[in-house]
Amino acid sequence: MSQNLLIPNSGSVRASMRSRCLLQYVHVGFRFVRYQCFPWLVLAIAPLKLLFASGVERIHEQVRYLSAIARIDFVRVYGLLNDLLW
Repeated sequence: MSQNLLIPNSGSVRASMRSRCLLQYVHVGFRFVRYQCFPWLVLAIAPLKLLFASGVERIHEQVRYLSAIARIDFVRVYGLLNDLLW
């Protein structure tokens, strides 16, 4: 009963590929959600940090806040508000 341990079963290879593929899809989905929500999270957190920061840290937080505002697609936001109002 010699068994070659370097060659896995074909069933375990398929299961491994499925789980790897599923993890890749979840990772891509998480990155997309994080990319879409990131400016909004910065807009929520940066003003709170600005209250307690001073000196260089304060300038850093101001730059983060203004760059987050620049990343938001306000045309889409205004379109959503228009659809909600009318």
